[in-house]
Amino acid sequence: MSAFSRLWRRASLWRLTIYVTFFFTIMGVLFPMPWMLAKAPWLGRVPGVQRPAAQHDGSSGQASTSDQAPPSQGDTPDGTNRLMTPDITTALTGSIPFGGHTLPLPAGVWHPVLSGQFGPNGLILINIMVRTDRGVVTGVMIARTATEQLPIDVVHAATEHCHDDRNYVSHIYADRIDGRNECAFVANAVMGPNGAISSDELIQLAFKRLTALGFPMPSIFVIANWIQSSGTTDATKGSSGITYLFAPTKTGTIQLLAPQPYWDKATLDQVPVASEFVRKTDHWLTHWVPFLRKGMTTDTNISAVPAELSRDPAAP
Repeated sequence: MSAFSRLWRRASLWRLTIYVTFFFTIMGVLFPMPWMLAKAPWLGRVPGVQRPAAQHDGSSGQASTSDQAPPSQGDTPDGTNRLMTPDITTALTGSIPFGGHTLPLPAGVWHPVLSGQFGPNGLILINIMVRTDRGVVTGVMIARTATEQLPIDVVHAATEHCHDDRNYVSHIYADRIDGRNECAFVANAVMGPNGAISSDELIQLAFKRLTALGFPMPSIFVIANWIQSSGTTDATKGSSGITYLFAPTKTGTIQLLAPQPYWDKATLDQVPVASEFVRKTDHWLTHWVPFLRKGMTTDTNISAVPAELSRDPAAP
């Protein structure tokens, strides 16, 4: 019996290591990461390999692309969806140009996670950003806008969220049958397995990137959402949806201010610190909406937002 045979029979841990190495090598070849394809393009030609390419969801009009790659761009076959993962170290404060308008940013330093265009003919622009404090996520902002009239059924599908009974609070500013809608609401979103927090593929993609980059995130976020769309009779066409996900956590940690079950609408009042965070979020959103409305519907240049009004309850 050779030395190798004796080692194979006696060294069970070494034998297991070889099995595991072989298994993950095969998995790495069949399901390569974007950086692996960049370093070894020939992997994309291996029969049966699953490339991390962009996909289109016809039911939602959303697109998905690879999430852990360095700054890159993905296109669907029709060329209408272009998504990028920008340099996340870029620091953004105050406001940013967005879709020919000015998007005001809440207090703090924001960093781009995902941006680009999607939907029919690439009509809708998207920009997803993150804000951190001591490396921990305190907020995520999801901004969408279109400078053309969207189909009324698309608008109604979006504004239905403003009428959800599970919302903590909702505000209806406009609701016309011709598609002119404006509303805002405060709700919550629970983090699921593998960082899944939404059925929206682009939001999933952004959160997967944050998870892959090692950003700690809480198990629940409080949502502040504003939706606006022009009507068919309005002279100026366009739609915007700005969603903020705020971390209801203790400073510099992912520890929730109250246990997760108490963030449900029915149990919120049982923990004053939780209900106070939601109340502050609603108060902030109510005063923030006019700045969103002005920046995203009229002026391309807006004056600086007063510091006290830009500070949301989760701001560092």
